[in-house]
Amino acid sequence: MATPLDIGLLQKFDIIFPFLLIMVIVYVVLTRWSYFKDNQAIAFLVALAMAIMSLFNPIVVKTINMMAPWFVLVFIFMLLVFMAYTAFGIKEDTIIDTITKGKYAADFGYWVLAIVLIIGIGSLTTVISQEQGFLDLSSENGSIAPTGPGETSGFWDTIFHPQLLGMVVILLIGLFTISRLSAKGG
Repeated sequence: MATPLDIGLLQKFDIIFPFLLIMVIVYVVLTRWSYFKDNQAIAFLVALAMAIMSLFNPIVVKTINMMAPWFVLVFIFMLLVFMAYTAFGIKEDTIIDTITKGKYAADFGYWVLAIVLIIGIGSLTTVISQEQGFLDLSSENGSIAPTGPGETSGFWDTIFHPQLLGMVVILLIGLFTISRLSAKGG
């Protein structure tokens, strides 16, 4: 029975977004180079070829489709934080200057990079796990594949292991200590 919320037909178009995203990003990056500024047609052809080649790899398509909602969620969260600051009377120019030129600009850049890497690596490992499975990959290497309830619980057990959490805390303390000690005028 068809319902208004049935999106089964839209799932056939799940390759369009990764195709367009890769084409646009590659085109923009190529047009930043001096050679391609004069030859934008060649940049477009290279971007189109890369986008078409990416469609032949289902891991790329699924990874981009998995990353996109997370980036939208992060973007909406950042907009809501920005709106909250402006609602409390802080001017937009002050917020933008703090993020881009202030003494916290580098820290903000590190946090954005960390969030992007977490989303990207997490999406890639999830897609590889769904496609091929890490247990199968480890057993092909000749090592003994772990036996247990499954990959998902093993992943979370690894992430929340006390030694790993302790290492993350020590690395974060070191990162902020070094950034504060090397700050100019701090």
